[in-house]
Amino acid sequence: MIEILKISLITYMFCALGRGGLIFSPYQKLIVKLPDWVSWPLGACFKCFTGQVMLWWFVFTKEFEIIELLFFISAGILCSMVWNKLYTYLDEDR
Repeated sequence: MIEILKISLITYMFCALGRGGLIFSPYQKLIVKLPDWVSWPLGACFKCFTGQVMLWWFVFTKEFEIIELLFFISAGILCSMVWNKLYTYLDEDR
């Protein structure tokens, strides 16, 4: 479970730091020119990007079981949605 939290936080922050002139904004500007079905899993959508990274992490590091795969991806996306709520809540206080 800790692995899911770590990966989801890293992928969420990668996408979040692409907003509004932050460190990854040149990358975001580059990928938004692509069609949505390509740009979203590459980082334009934090949920899609998290799901993509979780999928490939599971495929390359774990023994394949379909239920475990679906749980791993779903939990990662859910965690990234929680990170998004927390990030937007804290950003409003600024």
